[in-house]
Order: sequence, then C-alpha cells, then structure tokens
Amino acid sequence: MDNSKPEVGSDTPALPTQPLGTTEQETPAATAKRSSWPLRLTLLLSLLLALLACAIGAYLFWQLQQQQAANAQLATTLEQVKQAPEARLQALEQQLRSDRQQNQQQQGAIEQLSDAQQQMQTRIATLAQRNPNHWMAAEAEYLVRMAGRKLWLEKDPQTATGLLQAADERIAAMQEPSLMPLRRALANDMAAVSAIKNTDIAGTVFTLDGIITKLDKLPLNRVGSQQMEPEAENKMSDSIGDWQSNLSKTWSALKEDFFTIRKISSDITPLLSPQQEWYLFENIRNKLLQSQLALYQYDELNYRQSLAMARKWIQQYFDLDDPRTEEVLTAINALSSLQLDPINLTKFESSAQLKQLVTYGELMPGAEL
Repeated sequence: MDNSKPEVGSDTPALPTQPLGTTEQETPAATAKRSSWPLRLTLLLSLLLALLACAIGAYLFWQLQQQQAANAQLATTLEQVKQAPEARLQALEQQLRSDRQQNQQQQGAIEQLSDAQQQMQTRIATLAQRNPNHWMAAEAEYLVRMAGRKLWLEKDPQTATGLLQAADERIAAMQEPSLMPLRRALANDMAAVSAIKNTDIAGTVFTLDGIITKLDKLPLNRVGSQQMEPEAENKMSDSIGDWQSNLSKTWSALKEDFFTIRKISSDITPLLSPQQEWYLFENIRNKLLQSQLALYQYDELNYRQSLAMARKWIQQYFDLDDPRTEEVLTAINALSSLQLDPINLTKFESSAQLKQLVTYGELMPGAEL
C-alpha cells in the first residue's frame, strides 16, 4: 500500500530551502521603497513650480521691457510736443526781431524824408526871401544849359548863340555891376559859338531821306550793245573802170541777203537778276544812311566816302539819260560839297559863374578867373 507514495529523490524537483530570517529582512526594504514616492512627487512639484516661476518671471521681464519701450516712446513724443511750441516761439521771436529791424529801417527812411522835406522847405523859404534877381539868374543858367544841349547834342550853333544872347539879356536886366565878369564870360562864349560854321544838319538829313525815297523809282540801265551806223547804200557805178568796185558791192549785197553782220563798239552789260537788283537798291540805301550817321557825328571823311560810293553805283547801274536819275545825281553832287567843321568847344566859360550866382546869390572871389 505504501508503494504508491512518491519517493523522495524521484523526478519531482525539490523546493529550495530558505532560512527563516529572510522574510523578516525584506519587509523594511519594501517599506523604504514605498516611502520614497512622496519624496519624488514633492521634488517633481517643486520642479514644476520652479519652471512656472521662471516662466512667470520671463513674462514679467518681457512686460517690463515693453513698458519701458512704451515709456521711452512716450517720452520722445512728449519731448517733441514740448519742442514744437519752443520752435514756434523761436520763429515768432525771429519774426518779431525782423519786423522790429524793418520798422527801424522804415523809421530811418521816414526820418530821412522828413529831413529832406525840412531842407526843401528851408530852401524854399530862403528862395522866397531872395530878391527877384535870383530868379533871373536861374533863368539865365537854364538858357546856358539849353545852349549847350543845342550845340553839342543837336549840332546847332545858330540856336545856341541865340540862347546865349538871351541869357546875357537876363544878366544885363539885373543891373548889377558886380556881374560884369559874368557878362564878359557870356560874350566870350557867344564869340566862340558864332565862330563855328553853321551846317544845316537837319536839312541835309531831310535831303538824303528824299533821295532814299526816290531810289525805288529810278530806272535801271537797260542799254544793249551799241551798233555802228549803217554804211552807205552800195550803189554800182556805170563806169567800166569801176568794175572791181562794182564786183565788191555786188558781193556785199549777196552777203547781206544771206548773212547779217553787226559790229559792236562796246561791251555788253548783262542785266541784273531780281535778287541782284534788290541787293543793289539796299546797298545804295545803306550808304546813304551811313552818310546821315556821319553827319550827326561830324565825320566828314565817312560822309564823303558813303556819298561817293552811292553815286558810283547809280552811275554804273542806272539809266543816266532818265531825268530822275539826273536829279538824284545832281542832289548827291551838291551834298558832296558840304563842309563839316568839328566843334572843338567843350564847355562854356560862363557855366561855373552862373552856378555860383544861383547857389550863393553872388559871384565868389576869383570867379572872373
């Protein structure tokens, strides 16, 4: 019966043997392991809190920078707003200074005008207190100035002499013996102007204008070749002794029937084209205008040369048998004989003395010198 029980040491594995104290030693280790999880959880929470604190700190730092940038921009804006009124104020101050300076200048100009007006009133009062002879002296000075204008600008010695005589009459009417040096100077001026040959410049200029007007009506020279007079008729004589002459005449008659032979005694002058005719008229007109300018300048050489050139062209290109051409040439020849004496007188002797008389009411010592 006991044979059915398994035997020890058979195929059934044997269980390991364990000391009895082993179970008691493993219990504290498991306890320590179980107690480390709260610590780990605490550390994890602390780490998360630290990360959260860092994130919050970074965010606050970024917010602080943004706030500082906004504050800086606001400060810049405030500074600009503050500077704008200051710049405006400076501009207004500069404008005010400019206006003050302009007002000072205007005030100075007003003062100058006031002074000038005061001087003018004083002068008028002084003139009003003078005797009537002062007005006659002023009139004489004006007449002498007009005489100078007539003489040097208009080249009219005759009118200048008349004006000097009128000025002398004004001085004589003052009946002042002290003005004898002035009258002597006026007499010398009248003598000097009277010695100048009177040339009718205006009349000569008008004559040249008339010639210029007639140029377009002058006929051009259309003369062709000049032919010799025809020979006497070839008549044959009845004398037998003139047979040679009769034969020559017969031959000449035969040639005249078939040929025409003309002998020219002068060169043929070609006709001018319309363009050449226009240039011819303009050149002659220009020379006549140059002679007018030389008249005003008292340049006798250019005056004569211009007239000579105009006369040469008219004689060369215009019909000399036409009465109008002859009339123009006669006028140019008459103008060519005009004498132009230069005016060497440069100033009047009486001008300085008249100025003294008008300014001071009397002649200064040594004025007669």
